[in-house]
Amino acid sequence: MMKIALVLSCVVLGALSASLSEEEKKLQEIHDKCQADPATYVDHELLHHLADNIDNPKVGAHMLCESKAVGLQKPNGELDLTVIKQKITLTVDDKDKVERLVRECAVKKETPEKTAVNLFMCLDKDGVTYFHEF
Repeated sequence: MMKIALVLSCVVLGALSASLSEEEKKLQEIHDKCQADPATYVDHELLHHLADNIDNPKVGAHMLCESKAVGLQKPNGELDLTVIKQKITLTVDDKDKVERLVRECAVKKETPEKTAVNLFMCLDKDGVTYFHEF
């Protein structure tokens, strides 16, 4: 059953990749690069259930890899609020909502990895799924 789901998701992703915007293609490349590195590889099932895996070090390492590559976090792990705001603006037109999301979601946690996971989960909770659809 799991193999069927994986094959199906690969087929769907393959079909979707033909219609992805440049930004989405960049995100796919970032995801693939993070997955290709054994230090940041994580099972996709864990990514689809971030809230259940918030303390999983592999999930944290992967999400930090993506977050840094996209520019949401700087190389030292600190949040880059300017970039976060710019990226949210790509999918959210309401300036007040953008500001609220930055305030609520761009929050430094105990580690850069937990910061990354929480940022993605918070944005996803508010319907900003742009950052991790892959």
